[in-house]
Amino acid sequence: MMHAVSALFDGKGPFRRTFEFTGYGFLPSLVGSLITIPMSTYYVMDAEIPKISIEQLQHNPGIMKSLILSIIPQDLIYSNLLINLAVTVWSLTLWTFAIKHARNLTTKKAFISALIPAVVFGLYQIYSITRLL
Repeated sequence: MMHAVSALFDGKGPFRRTFEFTGYGFLPSLVGSLITIPMSTYYVMDAEIPKISIEQLQHNPGIMKSLILSIIPQDLIYSNLLINLAVTVWSLTLWTFAIKHARNLTTKKAFISALIPAVVFGLYQIYSITRLL
């Protein structure tokens, strides 16, 4: 997507180079996972999970949402969302410079090229959390 958007700004360079450079923008996700996974594990390990039958799920699919919310506190959900959004901003910074150098663009054009997918991803994260709550 970044390669396509940067093409609208007359970016020059092969897709392979764009792919290689923007791959580094996913490293912050690993750092974010090193923070969020232990936090989530702490709560899940102490949770008492009730037994739910297939019949209960068929009659009331919303029971899973209630179960998840009873196991994981809202504070954890919100803190994970904030960490994930911060990681997305960090990735956006890396993607900006990756697109700038891979496609020979100005910083402003590279930022816009990287911003569009980052905003879409950030909105998806917010939508997923609000749908859960």
